[in-house]
Amino acid sequence: MTLLVVAGILVRDGRLLLARRPAGGELAGLWELPGGKVEEGERPAAALAREWREELGVLVAGLTPWGFADADGGGRPLTLLFYTVGAVRGEPQPVACDAVRWAGAEEARLLATPPPDAPALARLAREGGGAFRDTLVPEGPALLARAEEEDPYLWGSESLEPGRPLFFVKRGLLGRDAIAGLLVATREGPRAYENSCPHAPQPLERPGGHPMTEDGRLLVCSAHEAHFVPESGLCVRGPCEGDSLRPLPLFREGAGWTLVKP
Repeated sequence: MTLLVVAGILVRDGRLLLARRPAGGELAGLWELPGGKVEEGERPAAALAREWREELGVLVAGLTPWGFADADGGGRPLTLLFYTVGAVRGEPQPVACDAVRWAGAEEARLLATPPPDAPALARLAREGGGAFRDTLVPEGPALLARAEEEDPYLWGSESLEPGRPLFFVKRGLLGRDAIAGLLVATREGPRAYENSCPHAPQPLERPGGHPMTEDGRLLVCSAHEAHFVPESGLCVRGPCEGDSLRPLPLFREGAGWTLVKP
């Protein structure tokens, strides 16, 4: 069976983002277009977004098919799909790679790269008249906002702090058109709930309000003064006492959390 791999092309100010493969692994020390393996049942573009999050710690959007290459994947046929990256949030960091660098066309031509990447770099330079052409698009901010809503990963969950819930909106997940939710740190680990008070379909927080008691022990509905236990979602004070917030599935992914099992 052919191994399917994806790689992203991000050019900013004429320089291409490259990542160095870690020591001790296959093709160690080579500079490559960042990406990775497409998991079973995963869409290639979604796989690329996941790989860039895990490997570089960034959110990407505006992924456009650019080309492909067939290669040998250690005795197994491999097809590498290239995508240009139209938008990125955050500065790429070597989270799960050895190093990152931004290289112009001349510099990139001199670097040691995996066999499928070298022709791609040559084509990029040729299409840009000897230089790399920027891939970022003007509508990037809107594309990123939509990508975050469609991504089951909870951005910011890797730095979740006690007493500071993370509020989010997701679309097209868990069989729902839209989900407004919150992630809260508890003594028993993070919990995720729908951000809707059982007393009335209104979000717990409101502008200027604080979603937790001063001691950080209970969630508070700003509209109805209902109090909820973060560990269980149970309302222990207010008009919906005895009812509970509706829980959402939560799974560990890397340093953070996601609503869909990886």
